[in-house]
Formats: sequence, structure tokens, C-alpha cells
Amino acid sequence: MKDLIDEYKFALKQLKHQKEQCSLEERNIYSGMQSDLEYALEWMQKCRMPGNRRGVERLAAYQREKPFDPILMQKYTRSLTDDDEKANENIITSWDKERISHALSSLTNKEREVYLMKRGEMLSFSDIASLLGLSKSTVQKMVERAENKIKINKEIIIKAI
Repeated sequence: MKDLIDEYKFALKQLKHQKEQCSLEERNIYSGMQSDLEYALEWMQKCRMPGNRRGVERLAAYQREKPFDPILMQKYTRSLTDDDEKANENIITSWDKERISHALSSLTNKEREVYLMKRGEMLSFSDIASLLGLSKSTVQKMVERAENKIKINKEIIIKAI
């Protein structure tokens, strides 16, 4: 990529030199070529579309990433109950169960309860709020806080390994 950037810079330098020696009518053409080369150079150097304020690393999809697979969280929540009907459909390995339990251990009791209701039982924020007598924004903030704690806990474990 560095070679390509160097070639574009060299071509831009030659183009600017040619632009100085041409007639007024030709300068418009050379100016268009110059702006195209500068646009391509900026794209290659910054690795994103020129004019964009943020790169792909800040997309909202990445900000909404969940610490655990939603299906795994549902199975974990169902495995906590002693219902025989659901026992066969909710098989979860002991390793996954231990890993999730360890991640949830960093949460307060209220945060754990709200997080399991949201991610495990798939209840809406308003349903959880009405069940616990909290506001919807409080429930949402508690889930965000829980996810941040889980993410930090996972990073510490990975670094320790």
C-alpha cells in the first residue's frame, strides 16, 4: 500500500508541475485530475472515505455488541430453574455455566436480577421496570452498567490467561 501511495504522490507532483505550464483552458482539466488524486490519496492514507469524521471502528453495531450470546444466556437462565419439561431443551455445558456465573459474580444482586431478566428471559425494559417498581431508564442504565462490568471482567480474565 505504501508503494501505491508513493506512486500517487509522485503522479500528483508531476501533475502540479504540468499544470503550471499549461494554458488556462487546460488548467480546469488538470485541476479536476488533481482533486481526484488528492481524494484517492486521502482515502488510502486515512483508510476511510474522505470527509467522514469517524471510521468503521466506531459503528453503532459494535457499540451494541452483547457480552454473551443471547441464546446461551437464555439457556443459562432456564438451567437455573428446576423445571423438568425444559431440562432437555436447555442443555448447557458446565464450562459455559461456570463461565457465565463467574462473569455475573461481579454484578450486584439487583444488577444480576435485571440483567438476567433482560438477556436471559428476554423481557422488555418497560416490563422489567413494572415488575421491579423502577423507571424504564433506570432499568436500561442498570443493564448497560452490568454489560460494562461483564466486559471488563472478561478482559481481565483474558489478560490473566
